[in-house]
Amino acid sequence: MLVLFETSVGYAIFKVLNEKKLQEVDSLWKEFETPEKANKIVKLKHFEKFQDTAEALAGLVPPPCDECEKWLS
Repeated sequence: MLVLFETSVGYAIFKVLNEKKLQEVDSLWKEFETPEKANKIVKLKHFEKFQDTAEALAGLVPPPCDECEKWLS
C-alpha cells in the first residue's frame, strides 16, 4: 500500500511496511511519535518538491463554481 502525503514544500509517497498497524486507528499516532518508530511503519519512496510558490498554492485554490459540479462528479 502507498500513502500520499502533501507538505508545504511538496508531495511525499510512502510505502506502508506494516498495514496491520494502520488498522489500530485509535493509537496510530503513537507509532509516529519518533522518527525511529515511524520508520518501522512507512518508508519514503519518492518526494516531489514544488517548483515555486504558485505551484504550491494551486492545490489550495478551488475550481470556479461552474466547474465544481463537474469536478465533484
